[in-house]
Amino acid sequence: MAAYIPQEVNQYKESQVIINSNRLVFNAKKDSILLYSNKAIGFSAGGSIFFDTNPMFPPDNTQSAVSEEQEDYGKFVVNSPHIYLGLDENINLTYPPVGNTSQYKLPLQRAVLGDELRSFLRDTLDLFEELIDDLYDNYSVSSAEPGNDSAPSESNEIWMEQFREKVQLLKDDLAINPDNGYTLDEADNCVFLSKRVKIGI
Repeated sequence: MAAYIPQEVNQYKESQVIINSNRLVFNAKKDSILLYSNKAIGFSAGGSIFFDTNPMFPPDNTQSAVSEEQEDYGKFVVNSPHIYLGLDENINLTYPPVGNTSQYKLPLQRAVLGDELRSFLRDTLDLFEELIDDLYDNYSVSSAEPGNDSAPSESNEIWMEQFREKVQLLKDDLAINPDNGYTLDEADNCVFLSKRVKIGI
């Protein structure tokens, strides 16, 4: 399915409203400003675009507890199945619909989930510590006749194989494919990569 691209203002043939001035100010004194569209909403500026929220809810000294409205105050929420931050360069792809950006494409890099990454790194460090403990406590060698080299004991195989299985679990969390030269598998299978948010390089 092709991406929807709105027609330019001077090419659109249906009814439309054009507001044009040196400056426009929209202000809702008491309640909200709501924008709805059947297909798309585009924001474009020759300079910058800012979204600001008040970090503090207006104080109310008559309240003894924080209300649900106050708990939700000062949030900026973006909810979509696919969220792209920034664009990557690609002179062969014409996208997105707003502005002259035909030299860019949607990014493929996944955003990192901070808590999931911290858990993964914690497990990795725990595994390193376990390896050090096992080498210190469990590694053994078979004695040899004087003048001959000693060899690792066969008893090492048990705890080393257990350690190898734990390493494989970390590889599974990273979505590493051992059947294809240990290449990275589908990013959706990595525990700490976002399935919805992608970031431009």
